[in-house]
Amino acid sequence: MKKKLTIVLVLAIICGWTNAQQKQGKPFLPRFSEYGANNVTEIGKSNIRILYAFQAQDLKDENTWIDCGQLLTDKGMTQYSSYYVSENNAYIRQWLKDNPNKGYYPGGVKLKGRLKDYWSEYQYSQIYVQGNELTEWAVMPSAELTQYRYKEPWPSMQWTLSNEQQTICGYQCQKATCHWRGRDYVAWFTSAIPLKSGPWKFGGLPGLIMKIYDTKHLYTWEAVAVENGSFPIYQLDERRFKNSDRKKVLKMQHDWNVKYRELAGVMRAGSNTPVTTRYPFDQLELE
Repeated sequence: MKKKLTIVLVLAIICGWTNAQQKQGKPFLPRFSEYGANNVTEIGKSNIRILYAFQAQDLKDENTWIDCGQLLTDKGMTQYSSYYVSENNAYIRQWLKDNPNKGYYPGGVKLKGRLKDYWSEYQYSQIYVQGNELTEWAVMPSAELTQYRYKEPWPSMQWTLSNEQQTICGYQCQKATCHWRGRDYVAWFTSAIPLKSGPWKFGGLPGLIMKIYDTKHLYTWEAVAVENGSFPIYQLDERRFKNSDRKKVLKMQHDWNVKYRELAGVMRAGSNTPVTTRYPFDQLELE
């Protein structure tokens, strides 16, 4: 394994990425106290961190990414979360510690990328894998809602390996394909990093997934850095989260994207009629 690789941005050939999924519904960001980011617990320490560009229009320009995700691992457990959100929350916690009498805190100072001021379930939720079980801590965008988590078996993808090869982020990678929950995916993994993991929920290959996208190019993750060091793994305040199941959480995430103004109780100007505007949204998991 390479000792240290600073962020190496590899320009991809972006075919059809202009149709990549956006934060289409644009619900406003949850305050970090709403999902327990002000009261985190360190549950592990990772000696490796893999950073992924999510929905990058140009890998050389972070301003064109929707998010930068991070994969951490310790003692057989992995966590996937937003690096941008994690850095922002750490900054706010330190700011509150240094300014205990202010009565407010700065918001979004460390967030980057396209449409950074709006919520996405793929940015604020956290994915944990332990053994053959995955847990999603699903963060919703409204203060009035309890946050939710659910468990499911992992991995749930059935991969077909190919002999095709390409280099991603300095690593030789092999191609694999699968059909998963209504979409066809192409993944590129490297056996040089012996983690059967990847971004979001993806995994189960004989090596780390460095790049994955659906064949319609609505969703794309690509590794931009592999770093060695000591990286804490934090768990959000579990008192904020209520147990649920995947189908219910997916429906809530869908509804927040499609009709967030109505759910947030936004009224039409000068009336008691709620805003019922609908927004287009193509959810990753269709089944």
